Amino acid sequence: MILNSKVLVAFYSKGGASEKYANIIADTLKDHGYSIEISNLAKAIPDISDFDTVVVGTGVRMFRVYRRWKKILKQKTLDKKNLYMFLSSGTAIENPDKAVEKFLKPLVDKFNLKPKSLVSFPGIIPGKWANQDSEKDTIMPDLAKEWAQVISHQIQIK
Repeated sequence: MILNSKVLVAFYSKGGASEKYANIIADTLKDHGYSIEISNLAKAIPDISDFDTVVVGTGVRMFRVYRRWKKILKQKTLDKKNLYMFLSSGTAIENPDKAVEKFLKPLVDKFNLKPKSLVSFPGIIPGKWANQDSEKDTIMPDLAKEWAQVISHQIQIK
């Protein structure tokens, strides 16, 4: 079953966590019958005009989202899309809501966006900042799968 909705899953990642989450989200939506295109924003900023739904994600480094990731948020047609935004961050390990408030909400306000959902997932802690006892890779694939299932359900209702 192929659904009419074309979905773009775009990400910018340096440490690899956002890319892993983007792939999990894309695979989950494919499993639900959606036509998916995945785009690494480090290579190119895609034209979003052909998509009904846009899922964008980024990582955080030095307490900032990546500048290049913001370029997709500037596209004028984004306000006519089902928009979903995620980030991966060390802050999200202990307090995902704080990460959303600190990193995503200001961009939503700045670019006057109307996302259907904002979420943050635990990222990968750089080795130099991790405690010897703590786990560096705190990726939680099930969180991304659950969120993608919510997205799938919301798209179907529309």
